[in-house]
Amino acid sequence: MKKEKLNQIADIDSLATIIIELLEKIGLLSIKRISKSILFAVEEAPLGSKNVYFFLTLSELNGKVEPIKELVEEEQKKLFLKDKSTIEKACIISTNKKISNYFQDWIKKETNIQDFNFWAREDLIKLIDKNLPEHWKHNDPFLKKYEREFIEVINNEAGLKKFIQIDKKYETLLNVFIEPKIYIFEEDKETLKPIKTRIKIDQLLAHENFIISGEAGTGKSTLLKEISKRLIKKNETKVDKCIPIYIKDSDIFDNNFSLWGSIEKSLKKNFTTFDIDKIFDEYYLKLLVDSIDGFERKYQESILKELNQLTEYYNLNYIICTRNYEYLTRGCDLCEHSNPTIHNFDLRQVKLYLDQFFRFDIAKSNNLWETLLDNNTLEKIPVTPLVISIISILYEDKGYEIPATITDVYDNFNQFLLGRLNVATRLEFLKINIKERILSIYALEIIQSKNRQRKTAEEFIEFVQNFFKKKSITVSADVIPDLLKALTDGTGILYKDDNKYISFKHDHFMEYYASKEIFNHHRNELEDTLIDRFTQFNWQNTAVFYCGRTKDMPSFLEKLLIKVKSYKLLNDCLIGISGLGYVLQSLWMTDSVIRKNGVLETLNLLIKADSEVKRLSASKFHYFKNINDPDISIMLLAWFYKHFNSITLKDPLFLAFDKLVEQLAETDDTIFTKDKYTILYQLFCIAATLNTGRTGDESKLNQLKDKGILTIPFFALLIDSGIDILEAENKAKLRKDFKLESKIRKYISGIRFYLENPSEDIRFTSLEMINSLKMIELYTEGKTDAAIIKHAFAVLTKNDEPNWSISGCETSLKSQSGGATQLAKLLLNMSHKIQTDYDKKKTIIGIFDNDAKGCQEFNGLDNNTFLNIDNRCKKHKILNIYAIKLPIPPKDEFKSYHQPKQEFRLFEIEHYFPLDFLKENNMVKASPIPDTMEIKDKKGSFSKEILKMRVPGLFENFIYLFREIDNITKTENNYIEIE
Repeated sequence: MKKEKLNQIADIDSLATIIIELLEKIGLLSIKRISKSILFAVEEAPLGSKNVYFFLTLSELNGKVEPIKELVEEEQKKLFLKDKSTIEKACIISTNKKISNYFQDWIKKETNIQDFNFWAREDLIKLIDKNLPEHWKHNDPFLKKYEREFIEVINNEAGLKKFIQIDKKYETLLNVFIEPKIYIFEEDKETLKPIKTRIKIDQLLAHENFIISGEAGTGKSTLLKEISKRLIKKNETKVDKCIPIYIKDSDIFDNNFSLWGSIEKSLKKNFTTFDIDKIFDEYYLKLLVDSIDGFERKYQESILKELNQLTEYYNLNYIICTRNYEYLTRGCDLCEHSNPTIHNFDLRQVKLYLDQFFRFDIAKSNNLWETLLDNNTLEKIPVTPLVISIISILYEDKGYEIPATITDVYDNFNQFLLGRLNVATRLEFLKINIKERILSIYALEIIQSKNRQRKTAEEFIEFVQNFFKKKSITVSADVIPDLLKALTDGTGILYKDDNKYISFKHDHFMEYYASKEIFNHHRNELEDTLIDRFTQFNWQNTAVFYCGRTKDMPSFLEKLLIKVKSYKLLNDCLIGISGLGYVLQSLWMTDSVIRKNGVLETLNLLIKADSEVKRLSASKFHYFKNINDPDISIMLLAWFYKHFNSITLKDPLFLAFDKLVEQLAETDDTIFTKDKYTILYQLFCIAATLNTGRTGDESKLNQLKDKGILTIPFFALLIDSGIDILEAENKAKLRKDFKLESKIRKYISGIRFYLENPSEDIRFTSLEMINSLKMIELYTEGKTDAAIIKHAFAVLTKNDEPNWSISGCETSLKSQSGGATQLAKLLLNMSHKIQTDYDKKKTIIGIFDNDAKGCQEFNGLDNNTFLNIDNRCKKHKILNIYAIKLPIPPKDEFKSYHQPKQEFRLFEIEHYFPLDFLKENNMVKASPIPDTMEIKDKKGSFSKEILKMRVPGLFENFIYLFREIDNITKTENNYIEIE
């Protein structure tokens, strides 16, 4: 086979190609082809280097071969005329089976060259076997060297490496190729309408012309390289062999915008001038042009015109890539071509890419895949091969997931997009930093405007002009349209939308550049805005990018946590939780002790969110109607896990857990069990996240088990459900270690209670497990009173969080389980049971109706234990336990309710509402006492209606009750005053 391959060498060009490559492998230097049949090289030797001349022939060398002698003599003559030198060493190479001894002696004598070597077929085979064994795999020796070097060049093509610092160990990983989604429009033969059809890469290898369009980073350059490799692979079996020529925009620029000059220069890297005619005569050329989007329009038109001429004169087809097909081809008379479109990755392609990138560690692929899904990262980035590459490198290098490195992702993406060669001569001033600044000021302009208002092209041009007027750079108005094109078609960051407004291709581009502008130029005046608007998505995302600029911003975080404390509504709480998760990840270099406070504040938001969901459920908000407490707890656990499941948060989660354990220790033997259960729930959220998340640490769950969490039916249910919903990998082990099946069976009745009773029935009773931790506890005669008072406070303070917690005195869900007697008994029991330091710090206020029963129980409190402060308030002689009667508003319409005889007292919590409103709701009936009304026994249904009301005027009389509470607790609140 080897002999046959050498016999098949049909011309000197092919033989020269093989010998040049062979000499390189042997180690000779300065190899060049000085004529069609002569090669020159330098051979290094211990006593000095020698110039060696190689004379190539396909002839049989047995006798006198005059042409060879003439070839050698002609070269000797040239040397003598040049510098009086002669050939020191020569070698004659023939592909024939042998070179006779007669010929060797004859040529030495005739040329007077004593150091003469001769390589015949057997010699060549031995040399190729030793130094160039891969040669035998190819059936076209002329192409082999070009193809091998071509593949090496495109594999090492700068691409991403040009713009970001990549460790050499990752460079080979960047050659991952995943079959892209390529679509083309074809005519439906039946309807004659264009239909979108997916095509395979191999269809792009055909002898046709293609202009491939796709957004920045979609892998157009990688696709061209893959096409090149497949064309070369096909050469192994095809008779009609192809020479792919890869041309970058920088190549065209270096050759003065000449396509032909770029082609010649590319070919001459591997072929000599003597080979060019052979290339165009005997081979098919595929020209692969990697974008001319950055050029001025006149150069684009010139290149496309030249492309047409080349395809007409030569056996040549082209593939050219662009971001904007319509703009590139507008007004150009192009030869017949197709326009495939390459699309962003779908989820399947992302997973395939990760599996290829991390092919030696599939666990890393799976972990990164999970974090991309968990954090909705794929919604925050352009899902292109380029961006997924950057994410993979950062994850491999730092071990941190997104969003811990999302600013780094966009920094690198920005460098790639803006660092692409921009050779528009009129825009030479447009360096990366200036393009960044234009994008940054425009992003901030949009994000600060009402309704995120974009500008038209004309407005954008004026906006940029005004910017440059204030700088040392002056730009004429006619250049600005080119600038706009550079930022739209040139980078793909901006685009003109359907309404002709200049918009960012992705909202996260806008937020990224806005963060850059704020960080570099407006930190003093706009950092507080980032904090104040943290629950607005655009501003929150900008804040996450902003934090990622240094990753160490303790003062920013501390100010943000102060703001977070003020959140009241459910949407603010939930958005705040997710935002804090992203910010704490982004600030992964900030002291973990400070980030721990962020985790604790997030857990407080979780409890606020729990309260808000219960409030919405009680007000019959459709989405939460009839929801039960375990469902709320699991839902919020999943929300916390989703945003805190990150290796970057392991240390702050551990520290927060330890801090909560200290707080839990303070509640040992407390009579306020809901405080203990609330802390346990927060601990469970951390422990479940650490166990199920990427840290894979079950130590904290085991610690909770040791603290008896599984003896509480509610938590047995939460743990059982949680390890399923969060898909814990060790759930089988946990179920066994925690003996969950037996625990569930043991506490089945308690578990059923929480599953079968909606949240609104349990709310404001002692059966409610989770509530905000407050040092002031209010108790009422019934849960409807508690619900109305809490709602009234929210309305009158515009949803401020009270510094107290409130509940009815019921100990069960039975309709008669509350009342004044039960409330008096509760206060008395507390006075006997409070023993711990934690409980002694509490302030407890029992609120009695100012009716006959309420006054009876209030007055019946032991005077030796509860001392009178005034006629409406009593206090325990040692503890901070108070009893008050509802204050009757000092208004004319309420004068009749001040009855001297206890049995004639009628004032209840519902009397605070306007009389007309009570009558409209059929809540009152006339009493025997003039100018007074009795409340009907419809408190439950009335309370449900009240919880839907948000008009402050309905609740104005509650201010008298709240001021009584504020007076006792030394608190000040601002209430809405009704004129």
